[in-house]
Amino acid sequence: MPFPPKFSAILGLCLTLLPLRVWADTETSQYYLDKGNLYKKENRMETAIQYYQQALELDPYNAEAHNNLGELYAKKNMNDDALDQFDKALQLQPDYLQALSNKSYVLLQKKMFAQAILCVKKALATDPGFGPAHYNLGMAYFLQGQYQAAIPEFKLAVRAFPDNADIYERLGDCYSAQSRYEEARAYYWQALQADPTDSPARSKLGDTYLALGDEKKALEQYRGSEDLEPSNIAAHYKLADYDESIRDWSHALREYLVILSVDSQQAEAHKRAALIFEREGEMGLALYHWDKYLEIVPNDVDAKQHMIDIRKPLLTKKQQEEMEKYDQKYQQAGIRPTPQVTPAAAPPSAPLVQAPENNASPGGQQASAAPSGENSQAAPAAENAQAAPAPGASAAENAPSTAPSAAGAPAAPPVGTIPTATPSVQLVPVEVEQPTPTAEIATLPK
Repeated sequence: MPFPPKFSAILGLCLTLLPLRVWADTETSQYYLDKGNLYKKENRMETAIQYYQQALELDPYNAEAHNNLGELYAKKNMNDDALDQFDKALQLQPDYLQALSNKSYVLLQKKMFAQAILCVKKALATDPGFGPAHYNLGMAYFLQGQYQAAIPEFKLAVRAFPDNADIYERLGDCYSAQSRYEEARAYYWQALQADPTDSPARSKLGDTYLALGDEKKALEQYRGSEDLEPSNIAAHYKLADYDESIRDWSHALREYLVILSVDSQQAEAHKRAALIFEREGEMGLALYHWDKYLEIVPNDVDAKQHMIDIRKPLLTKKQQEEMEKYDQKYQQAGIRPTPQVTPAAAPPSAPLVQAPENNASPGGQQASAAPSGENSQAAPAAENAQAAPAPGASAAENAPSTAPSAAGAPAAPPVGTIPTATPSVQLVPVEVEQPTPTAEIATLPK
């Protein structure tokens, strides 16, 4: 049955206008896409994301908008959302090289190395000379410790981007990890030629000079790295390591204090500064840094015990007796005590001074003034009292006397205890270790 003439005319008009509507949506979508690209170049990510989303509302089949939106999600560490956008782009264009490369980048961030390698190899099957794919493949091998396999991929990537300092630095990392320091030095130098402000590359160049035995050039590079980036904590640690290796404690301490001025939560810097302060006899400052270290690393049992040991000589006689009772109680129970005892001394900002130990108590003076005859008669009674303490007597009453003798010599420690000597921490030169290369994955320019 034919449609009425009026209905047929309306239907024909709709069919005529529909392509115009689709064309208008596509044109508007492209406008939003262009605006998003503009804001993306200006690094205004939130605004760019809004424009890409508006473009996709009008045209959900825009592969470029999906890819670019995924890139911004990846920069914000929204890796799952980024993968979703890259997958949508690849559903629309299976051979979209940039989307394949970007997807492999996110997979590397998620440490999904096998999937990342498959994704990159698919891109290289389409275009064997695609530089970003070679770089990401090199990173996949590098992050798994397969340095020899990573080298040829980075060399292919540097052909596409001959002025990219990051690729030269990765090549230097690969050679340095294999102790091939001459090759590593050459590539770090190339990285600095491409970008003289590359502070990490300059610091790594110093590592290679140090490994090759040229300390003078190594120090030049470390200090140059500090000048480029004063907050470069790694460079300060390396300078401190070198200063300790030549027993230059004052310069090493200065480096650790600079590190702590940049980041007060650097536990290793607190620990090493504390050891140097101990060496210099600045016990108050040493205890201050040990306290800060234990705030960051509260489960370091050895550090806690070390603090107890170095605090004991600084305690009053009463505090020492209390600590000895505490130690004996927990030693009998088989528990290692970790009490926090506050020393009766100056605040941490000033060095603590050990109190003299030759002040005898009044009771001690009376004991030393007793005639020898009385002492000889009291000896058997003292032995009996020690062998059989009186019932109900306190531990302090039963404890043997620690008063000094008449000659002024220090008394023997209580029976069953071992005197704790003031520790003397001796720092020894350390070798500067070559750190395992780590790299932050960078998206290469298109």
